[in-house]
Amino acid sequence: MKKKLIMCTSVIQMILVKISYFICCLFNKNKQDGWVVVAVETASMLKNISSALPNSVAVNFAPNRFYDFNYDYEVYPKKGIFKIGNLIYSSLLFGYLLSKYDKFLYLGAIGFVSPYVDGRQQEFEFIKSLHKKLVCYFLGSEIRSFELLNKFAQERSIDVLTTYQAISYVGINSPENEYNRKKLGEVADKFADAIFNPSTDQMAYIKRKTLPCIYFLPDDLFNSSLNKFNDVSEIVVLHGPSSPLIKGTPIVRAAIKKLQVEGYKFKYVELINVPHEQMLTTLKSAHIVLNEFYAFVPGVFGLEAMASSCVLLTSADRTIEPTLEEGANEAWKVTPYWSVYDNLKLYFDNPDMMKPQAIAGYMWAKENCTYAAGAKKINGIVND
Repeated sequence: MKKKLIMCTSVIQMILVKISYFICCLFNKNKQDGWVVVAVETASMLKNISSALPNSVAVNFAPNRFYDFNYDYEVYPKKGIFKIGNLIYSSLLFGYLLSKYDKFLYLGAIGFVSPYVDGRQQEFEFIKSLHKKLVCYFLGSEIRSFELLNKFAQERSIDVLTTYQAISYVGINSPENEYNRKKLGEVADKFADAIFNPSTDQMAYIKRKTLPCIYFLPDDLFNSSLNKFNDVSEIVVLHGPSSPLIKGTPIVRAAIKKLQVEGYKFKYVELINVPHEQMLTTLKSAHIVLNEFYAFVPGVFGLEAMASSCVLLTSADRTIEPTLEEGANEAWKVTPYWSVYDNLKLYFDNPDMMKPQAIAGYMWAKENCTYAAGAKKINGIVND
């Protein structure tokens, strides 16, 4: 019953979209040469990508508690009778933007029209019927297949993100949600001109070759604070998980405890649910950052750590995730979850190894992940 109601709603929305589009085309003769970037803000990617693409507009579908950015259009969730108004506004806005712009870039799974019913089939089909450009950029759990990644893990006898994610987010691995992810991948495969998605870390129902994720770190984040390595009498270790279980926090705590029991003297800082600015400030004084240990990409926090000249320990591994840039495995200490204690102990026993590793990470991030580098990459791809 619920699914039928959503389907009915999406049909009505598409009618409104087409009415809005054709009316706006009659009165709006000025086309804009820019991108419409659509997302629920995640890790500042909407802000960064829309800023990197000239003349673009950003459409955000939900606020993010860690960021306070302004967007061109905000379609935030409503309840009760206001939800109906929101659905109408979203439809009319989509039609209006279609009349002005010829290029659309979707981050994640969100859309103007009921995205989880048909994988955005109606929405994308209409965009392509108007001969417009369409790019999909996936961000993680919205596309990552539990079935495929769990099978990958079983074949290698390892734990991965999906091993524990269903414990933190009950129901995320349900057959219905897996079907939605499958539809999302299949529809993107069918209609998108290009797809950004790490092929292993975000294993999905996408058959074509996908493009690597592009990162956009602001220049002011690059703080070559190597002076902190002049005094390593008290090594500062930082762990800042956004989701403790799937980031490997229990394993981190076990490793920390064992090292403390063995008599190692160091300062362990664990930050959970703190403002982004506090995290960045703490990075400046940290020597070692323990990031995530079930993923195959470093994540935005891992990159921010390297930009702050920290030694990064993470499970990201270019031999498993081929979309990572060359030199990735030398930029950080590749640390699968079973090596957290060993690799942390390695640096405690050999503190002289920290500074060279921090420099390697900083240089790799500077070359591959600055705002300028990211802007050049994404413009070169989407405007090709």
